[in-house]
Amino acid sequence: MSRFALPALLLAGGCYGYYPSTTPAPVGRDVAITLSDSGAFTLARQIGPSATAISGRFTADSANAIVLSVTGVRQSNGNDVDWKGERLVVPRPLVTKLEERRFSRARTVLFSGVVAVGLVAIRQALSGDGFASLGSGKPTQTGPK
Repeated sequence: MSRFALPALLLAGGCYGYYPSTTPAPVGRDVAITLSDSGAFTLARQIGPSATAISGRFTADSANAIVLSVTGVRQSNGNDVDWKGERLVVPRPLVTKLEERRFSRARTVLFSGVVAVGLVAIRQALSGDGFASLGSGKPTQTGPK
């Protein structure tokens, strides 16, 4: 493996997570909002039944509503429904939690360590010449000589 392969893998395998927003209006950032029960009921005609969370790009903010470019809706059964950036206005009273998608250094280090250990194990397993020692290869003589 080249010495550039592991750093490239680490960059490609960067991990992200959703964390509490550091600003009340993270315009331009990817976010996930958790809906209240009344929020899921109120928005059911727009986003489908049994929604618990909406993810997307935070495009605008007002005192009473969040405007999202929606990329997905999570349903109460755990299924995610993909969207293609449709605009959705969500009244703030229907939101119980607003989280922002950010790079996670800890998750990336953990992922990188697991990948590195796996690569070393594979390299060690494949480093032999591919043949097992089965003896001299000469037939053994049994019985009287």
